[in-house]
Amino acid sequence: MGGEVLVPLSAGVAADGTTYTTRVWVTNIGTAARRWTPSFIAPGADGTKAAAGSPLTVNPGATVPVTNLAPAGKGGMLYVNGAPQLVITARLEGTGKDGSLRAAVAGPLVTSHDLAAGGGTLQLHGLSQKQGGLTTDLYLINAARQAATCTVSAFGADGSTIAAGVRYTLPALSMKTLEGALAQLGAPSIDEARFTVSCDQAFYAYARVYKAGSGELNIMTPPRSLGRPVTVP
Repeated sequence: MGGEVLVPLSAGVAADGTTYTTRVWVTNIGTAARRWTPSFIAPGADGTKAAAGSPLTVNPGATVPVTNLAPAGKGGMLYVNGAPQLVITARLEGTGKDGSLRAAVAGPLVTSHDLAAGGGTLQLHGLSQKQGGLTTDLYLINAARQAATCTVSAFGADGSTIAAGVRYTLPALSMKTLEGALAQLGAPSIDEARFTVSCDQAFYAYARVYKAGSGELNIMTPPRSLGRPVTVP
């Protein structure tokens, strides 16, 4: 039986020439060669119509850095199907004009365990928007094979409402990026803001909080609720 994962791919160039890309590694933890197939989905495109990429083989015990997953300079999302013996890691990097690494952070990977069910709500907090400072980009992922309607609300640290129930329509199996999302929603200068996201199909959401061209680069994923004890008596 094969497994599936969605891998958001970031791309872009800051005013100072810093280039943002997503690197991906695949390791085969099994004892036989295994194959996986990546399909690139452009932003806002219907992923059910995306052409499948060429299958790639990973030898047992090998770790393969994968390149050329998206058109040069283009972000989007990978739909990956492959053997369950394969494990995958992503890292978002900011590289200076001289090729030096300026910033790096683990990139999100979306499996069935991460998805919120249709009608559910995800929270994202620790968000900022400042002129000449940090900015927040919001990423919405529709994991269903049919179109979804999502609503986004934004709040200040004190619970005050910035925007309520802003609606977005996403094609099947797609990702939508809201660059400078807090500014778009009416908060051009704010710290410690929060989003709530809900969709009528299975979905995921995360945010990138960063200062373009600097070493400040963060990925904010949905927080965990306080649950059962984690200590052993």
